[in-house]
Amino acid sequence: MKKSEISFDSIPGSARSEISLTICLKCAFDFFTKQLNLTPRTAYSELKKHLPEETDFTGASTARPHFFKTAETKKCPYCKAAKKWFADFRAIRIDAHPSFEKERKKLWTALKKASERFALWHPERTTMQIFSEWLERLNRRIDFANNQWLLDIGIETVKRYAPSNSWDEVLAEGVHRLQLSHQVDDEWHYERQWLYVSPRLYGNALMVQHLLSRSHYHGGRTFEGHLTLHEFVNRLRKTGYLAVQDITTHDAQEAFEQAIARLVETGPVAVYYAVDRNDYLARLKELYEKQFKN
Repeated sequence: MKKSEISFDSIPGSARSEISLTICLKCAFDFFTKQLNLTPRTAYSELKKHLPEETDFTGASTARPHFFKTAETKKCPYCKAAKKWFADFRAIRIDAHPSFEKERKKLWTALKKASERFALWHPERTTMQIFSEWLERLNRRIDFANNQWLLDIGIETVKRYAPSNSWDEVLAEGVHRLQLSHQVDDEWHYERQWLYVSPRLYGNALMVQHLLSRSHYHGGRTFEGHLTLHEFVNRLRKTGYLAVQDITTHDAQEAFEQAIARLVETGPVAVYYAVDRNDYLARLKELYEKQFKN
């Protein structure tokens, strides 16, 4: 019987991110056969073990034979080989949260049984590093030229705090407004395209809006307007955010720093990667048999 495909759907979409990395197998085979003087068969055996580094996927040190492919990519940027030599790795990153740790462990058990296809990583991260990386991904994804950027950041911040598969249904209907509410039974409530959130989540959204907009021409703009740091902290106090976060200092800078620390603590606590080598292994075998095997 055909094996069932492993699904990542048990992990909330808001906690998953994917990166595709392309490898030029012409470059890879040339390295082993021309520089190391190995036979194509030996090169094939070595390449079956190949796995890119995390820094290749993040772009921190992506180098030959790896690159990021776009719709316009027709040839290898290094050796100019045709697209038939391309193969893809798919890295699924999970920013783990206690609310779905049971589901993540069950998924990892299934992935370990497919060890040839999936490589699993658990890189060490502090909660501050995880938060900073999330901010960076969000910063790249948000269109700050679109007037909806404030709402988009607000929604993403709520999803980070409360990861859930129910967000797919909510976002399918659409969110027209994120509204502070002191009446929600839980941290958030969705009704008629309005997302009602508690003072904690509303303040979190303001914090992330303030942090990201400072690096753009908006300069500290939030749902509450364009505010100085002192004005911003006073607004957080009036919404009830500082009280619910147990921040009592009256010094604006100190209160802001404590608010950042609380914000970081409420998010993911660990990072896991599952690297899918399925396309890579299939393309590697196909090209070896067509180009090298007698």
